Amino acid sequence: MKNRTDLIVGIDVGTTKICTIVAEAGGASEGLRVIGVGRVPSRGLQKGVVTDMDAAVAAITASVEDAEKMADAEIYTVFTGITGGHIASFNSRGVSAVADGSGITARDIERAIDAARAVSLPADREVLHTIPIEFAVDGQAGIRDPKGMTGVRLEAEAHIVTGAITAAQNIIRGVNGAGFEVEDIVLQALASSVAVLDDDARGAGVLLIDLGGGTTDAAVFHRGAVRHSHVLAVGGDHVTNDISVALRIPVPAAEEIKRERGCAIAERVDPEEEFEIPASAGRMPLRCRRRDLARVIGLRMEETLTLVRRQVERSGLLGLLGAGVVLTGGGALTDGAAELAERIFRLPARVGRPSGLAGVTEVIDGPDYAAAAGLVIYGRRGRLTGKVSRFRKVGRIERIAGRLRAWIGGRF
Repeated sequence: MKNRTDLIVGIDVGTTKICTIVAEAGGASEGLRVIGVGRVPSRGLQKGVVTDMDAAVAAITASVEDAEKMADAEIYTVFTGITGGHIASFNSRGVSAVADGSGITARDIERAIDAARAVSLPADREVLHTIPIEFAVDGQAGIRDPKGMTGVRLEAEAHIVTGAITAAQNIIRGVNGAGFEVEDIVLQALASSVAVLDDDARGAGVLLIDLGGGTTDAAVFHRGAVRHSHVLAVGGDHVTNDISVALRIPVPAAEEIKRERGCAIAERVDPEEEFEIPASAGRMPLRCRRRDLARVIGLRMEETLTLVRRQVERSGLLGLLGAGVVLTGGGALTDGAAELAERIFRLPARVGRPSGLAGVTEVIDGPDYAAAAGLVIYGRRGRLTGKVSRFRKVGRIERIAGRLRAWIGGRF
């Protein structure tokens, strides 16, 4: 394998899957070309949080190795996502004084954002993102970029995303344990938004909902900036468990039936359509009406989307979603998911698919690849602007040791 310095790698460390995308970057004016993809079932995570480090390391290693083989290149650094019920966010304001008569500089803007970030947090939490929303100069609000303007008082409003320190550290340690350096860690919904939302949607107002296996992530964008985000500790696994209980079948069988026969709107299904539930230990095959299955799925998905709607209503932003709702994540693949979202939010809804990438894009042309694709795009932008945080460097010996541990753990 070749050692490439122009590679950007995104790893979606999810509850149901670990997905890795490898892209090569050309010059600053050139795009990204996908050259490798790896996807394996997730292990060692629940609701987006690491619960078994050895299992998580083994799954991450397997996903990255598959992507490496496809790309014919060795990977050293990655961008990874984070989610979970521990995530919390809020908007904050900060003020910075500007030298009288001089134009506002990048340093002035940085000081104002730092002031917005200077909030009191519990000892077990840390700031993951500080995202500028807008600025005000001497009381004139609604300014996107105040650089070069004249004024004496600069105010910044920023969206602050926080998370549990241990949860973030365990994600990073899982990636480090597999032998890779984390360049940056990104909120799942923000990563997905980079891949599926254009500037027009962000400007008009749009709600992105990432329907994951263990969590549901949501983010509201308006006038080009993120204004609200939250994570619910409920996802596709809850749908699978409901099917398992309703049909009295094992969870793996319920997951397979959900993927192959699932629908979120019962009235769209022929009431006479049936399917067979394969025989399991001690019981004969059974026949089940697909409409009954759709009712089970629809009830849980309706509950989840209603919870998201309530959160957005509390933020006061529901009336500003001119571009409607965009669904990503594996749950967006469910037949009727977008139509159900339209009913609940009373807004246009669509399934978001990654864009802005070249190469083997047919492999990742689905809403379940949005987060990994967004991490790659986010990483490229971060490198170009110099806004990348290296968490911990991993040397060659540690890399080899990490892979050896994962290899052993995957076989015993």
